This record gives sequence, structure tokens and C-alpha cells, in this order.
Amino acid sequence: MSNSKIYLDHNATSPLLPEVENVMSEVALLERNQASMSFSTKLEDNLANSLGVRSQEILFTSGGTESNNTVLRQLLMNSREQHLIVSAVEHPSVLETCRILGGQPNIQFTELAVDSSGIVEPEKLREVLRPETSLISVMTANNETGNIQPVEELSKIAQENKIPFHTDLVQAYGKMQLDLSLSGVNFASATAHKLGGPCGIGLLYVKQGTAFESLISGGKQERVRRAGTENVVLAVGFAKAVEWYLANQSSLRDRFSIFRDLILNEINKIKGIFLNTDLENSMPHTINFGCNNVSAESLLISLDLDGIAVSTGSACSSGAMEASPVLLAMGLSRAEAKSSLRVSWGWSTTEADIDIFCQRLTFHIQRLQRKQITKKI
Repeated sequence: MSNSKIYLDHNATSPLLPEVENVMSEVALLERNQASMSFSTKLEDNLANSLGVRSQEILFTSGGTESNNTVLRQLLMNSREQHLIVSAVEHPSVLETCRILGGQPNIQFTELAVDSSGIVEPEKLREVLRPETSLISVMTANNETGNIQPVEELSKIAQENKIPFHTDLVQAYGKMQLDLSLSGVNFASATAHKLGGPCGIGLLYVKQGTAFESLISGGKQERVRRAGTENVVLAVGFAKAVEWYLANQSSLRDRFSIFRDLILNEINKIKGIFLNTDLENSMPHTINFGCNNVSAESLLISLDLDGIAVSTGSACSSGAMEASPVLLAMGLSRAEAKSSLRVSWGWSTTEADIDIFCQRLTFHIQRLQRKQITKKI
């Protein structure tokens, strides 16, 4: 976690909620007491209720990455010909795992193209289905743009063709209304640290009746679905964070929308700005935008020196920032992708934080634009 005074990178990880820290400290005192084990069933009940599912359909994992891997690697349990479909804008824990699986002689992998908003069109999914298609995975909300996929429509297509469907809920869980029992999905992944919970714990939803093999074998924990002693302290923190977000969901959405409007009002005054977030179909805690001929890397460094943490959503390699694969998949040029910033906020963000960010962002963009003009002269 960054020590910056203004932290606007909640899509990477969110600071621990005070309520979560307090309850984890209380439970830690009981951790070696037998009474602490009675928490597990209650915690699964609470998390299951938040998703509209049964407690026996929930299991704890170490986080979103393990949950995603657990679902995708189900294909390794079968030697028959299989076909895997995922969108081109998935998190690396999905895409990179699928590319590894696609190297197996019996697994074919299709990376499904998206439109200019990064959305999977249902008819495009229908076009790539095969008789051997074994799994479809499409995230609910994108971690870089915040744009929301039509998961229910896509899942319906999967159901019609009797194909298991997985969705990565990491950026959406707790921040939007979810009822997995109505969505038709077979698997869903979530994690605690994106909403003020602790790092190191996530969950996996497995719809009752869906074929499932454990990724981690050994003991009989988690109804023999994931071996290893449960970390009750982390589980309590996870459940508390979800409880807090659900209790404050409506007011948070309103506050987050105000923050986004403030940023939009500011950047709309700047020449050369373009948006990568679909404002009509996205999570209100995220905005992704760029400015023509202005390096996002330069902006990132300048804002960091001001004590403001944001992100580009892209990877660094050998000291050079690479273009975001998500933005490239949406049709942006490499130059546009490398000019784009992701700004994301959460429970700890204040309006004062947003005001200062807007002021410094405008200052640095205008400074870098003047620098470009001077170079040309």
C-alpha cells in the first residue's frame, strides 16, 4: 500500500476499514480458543446472503487470483478435447492462466474480442461457441475502466448451451447489487482487499450441482473443497468489510458519483482529453481517461511527487511502461493507451482529496503540454 497522502488507487487495493481492523483484533484474541472455530459457518452464511446464494456454495480462498485459477484449472481434470472462452479484457490472473491452459494438447483457447467500450457482445459469444466448449469466463466489472459486462445475457447463452459460466466479481462485489441465484453463473470469484478488508483472503462461489474438483488437496476443510486450516481472523475481516459496504452501498454510490462528476468537470476543460470509461455503464468508483500527446508515465511520476497515488493500469517492463492490453483490446492506439490514467476511489476518499487531485492534474497536464509545444518550436 502506498504511503501517499492522497490515495486514488483503490482498484489495486483499498486501505483497511477501521471497523474491520477492530473486529479482527478482537477475534485474534480468541484465535487459539476453540470458540473461534464457531465463526466459520456463520461467516459463510453472511457472505452467501450477500450474494443471494447458499452457504454451502461458498468456500474461502487466499484471494481473487486463487479463486480464478481454481475455476480455470478445472479443465486440467479432464483429458477430453476442451474449449475455453474468455474476454480479451480479463484480469491477468484469468488471461495468463488461460494462455497456459491453451498450451495443453487437449485445450483450445479463444480470446473473445470486445467493442470500443471493452464489452462482450452476446452475439459475438454465440459465434465462437463449439461443441467442445467447456467453460466461459467474463468479468463483471473491469478493473481498469470500471465498465460493466452484460453478465446475465452472456450467462443465459451459456445455460442454453449447457456450458459452465464463470465471472470475476473482484471489482463489483459489495459495490453493486448482486444476486447470483438469478444470474445463472456457475462460478464467481471475489476478494476482501478491494473493499477495505484484509489481504490474503477471497471467496469462490460454486453453484450447487456444478462439477468441481479441489485445486488444493489434503484435509477436509471447506467441505473437502479446499484443504488447509481456515484463517478465521481474515475471514471475520472479510465478512465485516462486506457487511459495512452493503450497509453503506447506496450512500457510497452517491458519493462516488459526485467524485467522478468533479473529475469530469475538471478534465472537460482540458484540450485533448478522451474517456475510456463508459459513463452510462460503469462502476462509479472508477474513471479511466487520457490526454493526447501527454505521457501517463510522466503524469504518474508528477502526481506521485505531489503525494497523490493513481495508476496507469498497465505493466512495467525493464523500466519502461507498456501499453495496457485492456485499452489496446478496446481499439485504442498504443500512444493513446500510454497516455491513459486510471483513477479509483473508495471508503477513505474525501471530496478534498478529489479537489486537490483535480488541481494538480490540470497543472501537470498543462505544464507537459507547454513542454511539448516548446519542443516543437
